Amino acid sequence: MSACPACIALEGAPVTIAPHANLLLYSETGINFWEKATGLAEYYVCHACRTAWERDIARSEPDAVWKHASRPLEGAAALSE
Repeated sequence: MSACPACIALEGAPVTIAPHANLLLYSETGINFWEKATGLAEYYVCHACRTAWERDIARSEPDAVWKHASRPLEGAAALSE
């Protein structure tokens, strides 16, 4: 299945852009980059096209963008059904 228009628009967008209406939060975890930055990593799955996304939110990463999930989200297909 190809990405839906909302996911296509999200590709490379700043992490300050809110998740679109069909993105379901799959999980989130705290991040720590060598004690220099702390923040939150959020993982989403699109209910419309099943694309998996992640965004890292940390003050030290002001240029961070939405990106495709770098790890498999086990059971993510069931979330979007």
